[in-house]
Amino acid sequence: MAKLLRKVRQNRWLKTDAQPLIDVGDVPADPLGDLSTSQNRLSVFQVDRDLANVERIARALALGGQRLDDVGFVLFDESLLEKASIVLDPIDGTTVDSVVNKCHADLANLTGNKLVALTRLILLEGESDIILKKRIVELVREGLSSNELPEQVREKLPKT
Repeated sequence: MAKLLRKVRQNRWLKTDAQPLIDVGDVPADPLGDLSTSQNRLSVFQVDRDLANVERIARALALGGQRLDDVGFVLFDESLLEKASIVLDPIDGTTVDSVVNKCHADLANLTGNKLVALTRLILLEGESDIILKKRIVELVREGLSSNELPEQVREKLPKT
């Protein structure tokens, strides 16, 4: 099964912090703040089996912000969706990277209970990580050099 990536604030997804609540059948509230929906849909990105496109996805997500910054994310197996009765709807994304846009999908027909179930499953079976701003800046420079990114993103690079 493929992996899915969701941009989050990584410190909200620390398993050690969540474990006491998970042990009693609950989940912490903070991770839910990273799963804000629109029209009962949640944006995710499909990751290559070898995880080769994780940095490219993170770079595209970083460029969607006001300024470049660290990008925290959770990675979880697509099979978790079935466990939570969640539908994956592939739909083009809207980042500045057309290749990354083809990796986009929405989790569709979500409910509050499904989001809580997904949060629990990600905390139990997924992983969280972060790509630091310094690496994001390198990735943007590489993307500009290789023409993977439009020239307009250059304005987001720190002035040196």
